[in-house]
Amino acid sequence: MRSAPLQVVQPDIEVSVQGEFAAPGRYRLPFGARVADAVAAAGGMLPSAEPSLVAGAAPLSDGQAVVVPSAMVAGGARQRVSLNAATPDELDSLPGVGPVIATRIVALRPYARVHDLPAVPGIGPKLLERLRPLVAM
Repeated sequence: MRSAPLQVVQPDIEVSVQGEFAAPGRYRLPFGARVADAVAAAGGMLPSAEPSLVAGAAPLSDGQAVVVPSAMVAGGARQRVSLNAATPDELDSLPGVGPVIATRIVALRPYARVHDLPAVPGIGPKLLERLRPLVAM
């Protein structure tokens, strides 16, 4: 007697899409969806978005927030620095981040969200709060 093969059913995930999207909000996506799928579900990015700061191929998990920042931060003075794409020198330019922490940030890539930064040795809650408005995915 042969038993039937095991079937694994994965539930849908729900993600929050925020920032420079045509239709920001909450979306249900199939298990295994990527950031690019969330961008498409939200109607794409607005012209004011900074797409180079978004890792489109990154996998999504249930409850995750996908944030697409505008090209310029408040006041238009400085572009955000991408945690997943910036060079060590670009990361070193951030306040409180020197060459050692910049190298650690690069070594622990990819990041799904800014909130993941405390996993980097040397980044605690205070530095995270200083970096939050200056960095993006």
